[in-house]
Amino acid sequence: MPVKQLKLVLPRSECVKYEAVQMLINGLGLTKTAFFIRENLSSQGDYLEMKEKLFGEKTAADIYNDIKNSQL
Repeated sequence: MPVKQLKLVLPRSECVKYEAVQMLINGLGLTKTAFFIRENLSSQGDYLEMKEKLFGEKTAADIYNDIKNSQL
């Protein structure tokens, strides 16, 4: 009986990172996620790319208000 070969397809690294960050934001909120990234992931990856994925077109004032409102 011939052995069937399975083809393993791995997800793209940046897709997995993006999904993980989204899960952190949904589970922990923006403030705790930002803290986690700063403490654990800050030396890896492209900061500007991660910033764009996290905050998009938000201004510093928008992010501040998000954090302020999440602490109420």
